[in-house]
Amino acid sequence: MRTYLDIVKKVDVVPYSHEAEYDDFVSHFFRLKSHDGSFNLGYLIPSVVKELFKYPQYFMINDNIVKFSFSLDTIEKREEALEIIGNEWKNQGLFDTLKGWRNEKYTIYGPINEVYFHLERAMCPLFGVVMYGVHINGYVKSPITGEIKLWVPRRAANKATYPGMLDNTVAGGLGYPYGPIETCYKECYEEAGLEESYVTKNIKSCGVISYLYQLKPFDFESELGLVQPEVEYIYDLYMDENTIPHPVDHKSEDFQLMTIDEVKKRLLNGEFKDNCGAIIVDFLIRHSIITPELEKDYIQINSKLHRYLPFPVRSN
Repeated sequence: MRTYLDIVKKVDVVPYSHEAEYDDFVSHFFRLKSHDGSFNLGYLIPSVVKELFKYPQYFMINDNIVKFSFSLDTIEKREEALEIIGNEWKNQGLFDTLKGWRNEKYTIYGPINEVYFHLERAMCPLFGVVMYGVHINGYVKSPITGEIKLWVPRRAANKATYPGMLDNTVAGGLGYPYGPIETCYKECYEEAGLEESYVTKNIKSCGVISYLYQLKPFDFESELGLVQPEVEYIYDLYMDENTIPHPVDHKSEDFQLMTIDEVKKRLLNGEFKDNCGAIIVDFLIRHSIITPELEKDYIQINSKLHRYLPFPVRSN
């Protein structure tokens, strides 16, 4: 049987610098650096770097460092280079990740919250850059007993990632130019049929979680080993008993209103998508369902839900 710590470790995979495995782990990756070499942007696996060697006009590669060319000294130049590379890779079918090409861009930041470039969402894992999303827990609370239930969707069977697994009520990536709350409005309608006016009245910001993810821990070669630094904005959405979410974009098959006991059972059985499981754990902590008195790994769980990322992140 899994523990809550196991669930959190599924997303925060990369060893910490004080752990014995850290030096060996990072030695297998290349660091992506800015054109002036002043800051790191992400970790790259060797198979991606092998392809970047074919673009010496855009990248300088020495030892375990991949650096944007000095000539790529503007946002526009960096984006033009990355667009050329991305389209060539996609047309050649080089990486499975690019099969999910969306024509949606994420914003990549520098150290003082400046935009360093925008990048097609499907390319972000290949470059190991920080990605952002929103995750919303839609819940019903009995006015009489105080019992909490969560609306839980099942991902569609034809989804490219995690088909058929359980999810948070609503979730979506932070695509340019939308901010967190605009993304909430957009995703709440697309995934659950909830109107902006309803969401505005009932949504509550609950902080962020952050982690360094690998789908297959300690894989240093395949795309399963891509290191993905992620920040997820967390929201709770109070829902009255008469409001029933329904899929609009059909990314989910249906919604079930689950008791906390059922959510915990399915969580510990591994039925939730990895990062959604961590977000459920965060919900249970914030609602005093997981407490220090009941959970022996309480501090470690909280620490791993809020990892300091070694790359620049947006400031708000």
